[in-house]
Formats: sequence, C-alpha cells, structure tokens
Amino acid sequence: MEKKILKFSLLSLFFIFYSSSSFSEEQIPTDIFGSPPLISNVKISPSGEKIAVFANLENGDSAILVRDLTKNEPYRRLASSDNKSLKLLSFSWFDEEIILARAWLAQDIFNTKTDYYRLLRVNVDGSGFEPLFKKRHFKDLPLRWEEGNQTRIMDMLPDDEENILVQLRMSNPRSPDVVKLNVKKNSIKTVKKGVAGVGSWMTDEDGRVRIGNTYDRNANKGSIIFQREGSTKWRTVWEYSSFGEDSISVLGFGEEPNKVWYEAYKDGRVAVFSADISKQNIEPELVYSHPKRDVETYLRYRKDKKDPIGIGFRDENYHHVTWDKEEAEFEKSVYALFPDKEVYFGGTSDDRNRYIIFVENSSTPGSFYLGDKKLGTLDLVANSYPALANKVLPAKKALFYQARDGLDIEAFLTLPEGKDKNLPTIIFPHGGPIAADDEKGFDYWTSFFVNRGYAVIQMNFRGSTGYGFDFMKAGLGQWGGQMQEDVEDATYWAINEGIADPNRICIVGGSYGGYAALMGAATSDLYQCAVSFAGVSDLLLLLDGGRRYGGEETLRIMLGDKSRTELKEISPVNLADQIKIPVLLVQGEDDSRVLLKHGEDMRDAMKEAEVDYIYIQQEDSDHFLTLKRNRLQFFKETEKFLKRHIGN
Repeated sequence: MEKKILKFSLLSLFFIFYSSSSFSEEQIPTDIFGSPPLISNVKISPSGEKIAVFANLENGDSAILVRDLTKNEPYRRLASSDNKSLKLLSFSWFDEEIILARAWLAQDIFNTKTDYYRLLRVNVDGSGFEPLFKKRHFKDLPLRWEEGNQTRIMDMLPDDEENILVQLRMSNPRSPDVVKLNVKKNSIKTVKKGVAGVGSWMTDEDGRVRIGNTYDRNANKGSIIFQREGSTKWRTVWEYSSFGEDSISVLGFGEEPNKVWYEAYKDGRVAVFSADISKQNIEPELVYSHPKRDVETYLRYRKDKKDPIGIGFRDENYHHVTWDKEEAEFEKSVYALFPDKEVYFGGTSDDRNRYIIFVENSSTPGSFYLGDKKLGTLDLVANSYPALANKVLPAKKALFYQARDGLDIEAFLTLPEGKDKNLPTIIFPHGGPIAADDEKGFDYWTSFFVNRGYAVIQMNFRGSTGYGFDFMKAGLGQWGGQMQEDVEDATYWAINEGIADPNRICIVGGSYGGYAALMGAATSDLYQCAVSFAGVSDLLLLLDGGRRYGGEETLRIMLGDKSRTELKEISPVNLADQIKIPVLLVQGEDDSRVLLKHGEDMRDAMKEAEVDYIYIQQEDSDHFLTLKRNRLQFFKETEKFLKRHIGN
C-alpha cells in the first residue's frame, strides 16, 4: 500500500474549532493536557462517502460533525451539547442518513446520584436530534421508574433497514427485555421478555436471542442459559462462581447456529475456546491462549462473513490475532506503515474498500486516517491532539520489581527527557482495582506529569487483570493490605534504583487509585504529598451503596471476609488523624461510582484532624473527568500543588 498526500483538506475543522499553539518553551501549556482530545472518534458511513467525527470543542461543547467526501464542502455540525444537563458521549452510523448518538445525564434518585444513558437519533440532513425511547414506552414499569441505560444495543441487524435490537427493562425492573426498535418510526416491539435472574441476553448472527446470563446474588454464582436452534426450550449449559476459576464468558456466535466462542481459564490463564453447545456433553476446542497473559478479548467480524475473523487480543508485536488470511495480510500491510506505533482498526464501508484506523503510542497522541484500498491511499483525517501532533513525548518502559513477599509485579516507568536520577517522582496506582495499566497507549496524565519534570511509576499491583487467576485472586481482600504494600514496594524500588529523590515523592490516583493515595498518606512515611481524585474514602459507605444496587456480594468478595470494624480500620476517612502530609482532594458532584459523600466526609475528617488539605468539589463532574472545565481545573490545581510540595 502506497501512502499518499492528503487529497481533501480538513484543516478548516481545526481553524474553526481550535486555536492550535506553537511552543517556544519546553513546557507544554497545561491547557493542552487539561482539555479532552479535539477529535475522539472518526467513523465512515456505510457507503464510504461520508465521515463523521466526535469533536470536543474549545468552548467545552461536544459535537458530532459530518462531511460528504464526494463534495468540496466543510464539515457540518449535526448535533452538539454544552455538556451541562445532557452530555454527548459517542455515536455510530445506522445508515447513510441517520446517526445514533449516546448521551449521559446524572440524576438524584433515592438520595443518590444515578447515571442515565439515552439513545438519540441524529438525521444527517440536520433535521432531527431526539431520543428514540419515550416515557410512554415504560408505562408498564412501577411508578417513577425509567430504565437508566437505554443504549445497550445488542444487535444492529445488518440485514434489516429499519430496526435494531436493544436490551432494556420495560416490563420488569429487575430483568431486561429485548426489544426491536424501529429507528425510523420510533416504534418498538418486544422480542424477548425479561426473565427473573437474567441480567443480559445475546443474539446469534441471525439476530435471534439465544444466550442469557444469570446471576444468583445470594449464592454468588452465575450461569449461562442457551436455546438450541429450532427449539423453544432453554437449558443451562454452564455454571460458575464469582471470581472463580470456573468463570465462563460467551463472546459470540458464528455461521454454525449452535457454535459459540467463549473465554475460560486454561492452566490458570484466560484463553479462548469454541464449542457446539447444543450437545449434551460439550467438547471445547482451544482457539487461542497465551503463555504469560490472560486473553481478555472480543470477537472481530467482517461485514461479509458470519464467522469471526479473529479476536481483539494483541500479540507480542501488538498486532491483532487474526485467523482470516485475507484480513491478516491486509492488516500486516497497514502495520508496516507504522512500525513504531500501535494501530487500531475502526469501521469500514459496506464494500470494505474504505476504512478508518487510529494510530498512537505512549509518546505520541493518536491520529485518525482514512484508507482506500482501490486507490492505495491512506490519508490523515485528524489528530486527536493537534497541538501535540509534532511533539514526541517520553515513552513508557515496562519493568518488573519484587514485592516484599517475593511476588513479581509489572510496572511502567516514564522519565523526563534526558533525566533518570534523583528526580521528583509521582507514584501513580491505577483505578479499578480489578483493572490494569499498559505500556502502549497514550496516557495524558502520565505525559503531563513527565512534561513537568516528574518521573512516573505505574504498577499493576496484585489483583490487576491480565496476569492469570492466581494473581487476580491474590488481590481479593487486600484493600489496604498487600495491594497497598505493592504500591509502597514500587516506591522503595524507585528510591533504591536512584530514580526517585526520597524527599520529593507524591502519590497520586483516581478512584481506587485515589483510595491508595489517601491510604498512602495515612499509613506510610514515604510520601511528601498526596492527590486523590474521586477516591474511595469509606469502605462501609462503598459496601452499603453496593447493597442498594445488588452488588454487595461482589464487593464482599473484593473486600474480603472482614467485619465492619475491620473495614473501618482500612478506610481513610477514619485515619485522617494519621495524615501528616498535604493532601489535594477532588470530588465530582455527578459521580455515581464514588459518591460525593466520600469526598465530603474525607474533607470533614481532615479538617477536624487539622490536616493541611485542599478540597475541590466539581460541579457537573463525573468519575472520568469527561468535561473540559473539570479536567482543566483538576490539572491546573494538581500542577500548583505538586510544584509547591515536591518542586519540578
């Protein structure tokens, strides 16, 4: 494939909506890192003649813009939001004339914040921008009830020109129905009524509901129920326990109506299998496994085939695992154009000629390209951060250190350019905690810190995903225990290696990472300051909130078999009198995952204990710093706080 010069100008988009900066100094302005990416998504229409982009504008609005590639015209704004009451999140093409948009709002329900997600139709001619589900659709639900998540599209029904399948609670508040939604007429038809205990459904490649996932909260067990093709009966094909080595997750179907691909453990690591599950004795066939990593993934399909062409998991070269030969050769030719970057394949036109890719690495923010196979071209559409397009930032480096009990922990080190000794250092544990950081993608937090002269250490402490069952299980019940020790041991490693100046170390984190930062401030003398964004401060409050939404059992497993007294002892809100260092505490008012009360109670406890703290309560802020005004405020305040306490 020959890479050619851009054939159609998209510069007008940047001139209208973004004032890019040129930098005469080494330090990049905080506004650049503190703003969401200008372009966060690009998608090609089914015909390949239009592209739509999701833009985060300079004034803080979000917008969906579209351009007809057959005409010499600029982008048109189809829909936008000021991100105050209703916040645009994402979009997808339904057909050539309709785009489906996903939006979010937070509301107070039963004295707590709840997320509501809405599915909206956007007409490409600019004539409409309205929700697809109306209040009348939920008339059978109890008074005051309305399904919170109306965006769970389960099947786009590619052979149906008017309908999609969506799962949402319409007849029963405890189990989703499957409804056929006519996108053009705003009418609905129930395809499958909710069944007690079933939390989600899955269709086969012909759009038929064939799989149900159940969960028994009292027993902490789940099951997968299945309907054989041509049968009206459902039977249980698998049962599993929460966080158990018998866990099963169905990924999808193929052309054979009773064959599925699924994830399950093999030799202590997640692998991908396939099987005909209509048989009484299921005979699994191993499809793909990795000797060192969990294969946590999804199936990848092509528009002209019902069987999957591969999985989303990436090999040692960070290339997709693709078993369709034609697709693998095409992907190989694209990878060759970007040997030092990671390539993510987006959507394609229906004829598979035109396609979108996204390219990035840990030192370079991503760029979107439009490819044309017939013409052999690959043209730049947009840079996600135009102001950073010509900047090469320091890259992450993977390493392993040993925890105090001998467990090997993977971590990622990012250093300021040309410096590697006696540095002010950020210890940066991830959220989740059942999640993980990685080496490859662009991380705007880390890049910001390193640009300010700080070394950054990110560690995948025990309990992080991707390292096998034993590693995941080792983190259960270890909030404030061995997981916290793993964070400390990363700090000791950085000091012993001479990287970190022991008198200039700050622990920073969000969500669970915010909890770890507050616990580090209260229980360790390694740090000179702490920054917590959306951090959990009270494990009893977290547990009681889980009970309200049916998640107490899962949280119990994560927190361990501890009494309420023991949970109090590892809650930062009860340890404020042990904090001897300055703390920056930031909490969003619209955060439904870690409620505002965590921040308010921690603030009050630190005030009573006379801790040197700064508390910032962000209006309209969610758990992810989605809005520009919140993100920019957090970065500016964090920058001042770090400079004051550990220099730069």
